[in-house]
Amino acid sequence: MPDGLADTQVEFERWRFREKQLIDTIRDLDAEETRLQAELARVDQQVSYYESLARDMKGAVRPAKLSSLLTSFGRGR
Repeated sequence: MPDGLADTQVEFERWRFREKQLIDTIRDLDAEETRLQAELARVDQQVSYYESLARDMKGAVRPAKLSSLLTSFGRGR
């Protein structure tokens, strides 16, 4: 019976070690998720900025203005 107790103790220690590994992995994944969410938020801000910029640029240079600009640069011929 003492061998059974020793085997149980070894198995218990193996499970505790595995539990610690899993907890560490979960903590690392949570940190990575937080980092990726922050990065995604920055990307969303950049997309919004460039979409807004593109809309503003389309409004600033209308086709008639573009044609006259090209003509003034000698490219509208």
